[in-house]
Amino acid sequence: MNLSPTRLTAGVEERRQHLIHKLWTMGYSEDRVGKQTEDMTLTELEQIHINLKCKFSSQMEVNLED
Repeated sequence: MNLSPTRLTAGVEERRQHLIHKLWTMGYSEDRVGKQTEDMTLTELEQIHINLKCKFSSQMEVNLED
């Protein structure tokens, strides 16, 4: 059995770390129940990132209208 990381595994982990950093810079480090971003899957991180970007975008639109 080959236990060395594959390129896919390495790519997934690289993307996870990128999203964890991006979310941290946006002020997000854990969810409502206290789960840390470091413990989340790539899928969870991607969804949170999308949700936050949409939230910030709609806030910007409201600010521009004022």
